[in-house]
Amino acid sequence: MTDYIKQAFFKIKNIFFILTIGLTLGDISLEKATANSNIRLRFDQSSLIHSEYIYFLYELFKDYTLSPPKITNRKPDRRTGKIYNSIIFKTRMLPCFNYLWDLFYQNRIKKIPLNIGEHLTKVGLSFWIMDDGGKGSNGELNLHTESYTFEEVNLLINTLKCNFNINSRIYQKRPLQWIIIIPKKEVSKVAELTMPYLHPSMYYKVGQ
Repeated sequence: MTDYIKQAFFKIKNIFFILTIGLTLGDISLEKATANSNIRLRFDQSSLIHSEYIYFLYELFKDYTLSPPKITNRKPDRRTGKIYNSIIFKTRMLPCFNYLWDLFYQNRIKKIPLNIGEHLTKVGLSFWIMDDGGKGSNGELNLHTESYTFEEVNLLINTLKCNFNINSRIYQKRPLQWIIIIPKKEVSKVAELTMPYLHPSMYYKVGQ
């Protein structure tokens, strides 16, 4: 990402808060060493598939980090036994990230805040899709919300409808695991909202 693009992002009021809302809905982890420590963000993506995306994020957050992304091996997959590479970077532990912990975490468990609708914008939606979206076999867009409860996933579905007029449905992928499916006929609406904020490597998720 060029400095020009980076500056354009941060000219938007509160863009840092807005985009981290979407990322926290997705795959980033919030790390808190002790009860009184500040929060660190941990970014972890498949190195082969999403390396361009992770470097895109690094350009946005590099002023808050100590080192660039590095490739590491994950633990063996419990289902296949295979070991997959990851590309990871972390921010420093800083007070500017504490609001995310206060908003999303209860007893060290990530939860969807009841007022998520007040915080999720089209920029946040864009980063949520980049971080945790997937293109389905029939052209639909799937949001991988398996770590959330049934009630939380329904809250997100209602937020998509209320905030963006996006119709979606819940789908049980495994016992006690649900994802959000945005049907193909709604994906063009999602693309119109999010394309200005997506990294080109992620255009395929919205059918582009």
